[in-house]
Amino acid sequence: MASSRGVAGSLSPHFVAREFACPHCQTAVVRAKLVSALEELRSRAGKPIHVVSGYRCPVHNAAVGGAINSMHMYGAAADLLPGIASPALAHACGFTGVGRKGPWAVHVDVRDGARADWSY
Repeated sequence: MASSRGVAGSLSPHFVAREFACPHCQTAVVRAKLVSALEELRSRAGKPIHVVSGYRCPVHNAAVGGAINSMHMYGAAADLLPGIASPALAHACGFTGVGRKGPWAVHVDVRDGARADWSY
């Protein structure tokens, strides 16, 4: 699986670039490591995964109140619906950043460096 820029094409057996496209500019930037971790999560969770938010251009990130250095702007993050994974499962699948609401991981990312966990 390779990194993708644009909105055309399959990224893996279960994910396509347009799922990660920014609502503002329709560009999709997706790190291969993110797609690989999402495939692993899908396999372990045993259910399809809907990407609520993937790539965000800086304009869209600011409009939605995203973090100044949001992993979404680097194609390294996805927001998920609750009910897919616990934070522990998300980390076991290779995600290094996990934001949760209650018991559910709702933001996952493949940031470089130290592991990060937080609650909304």
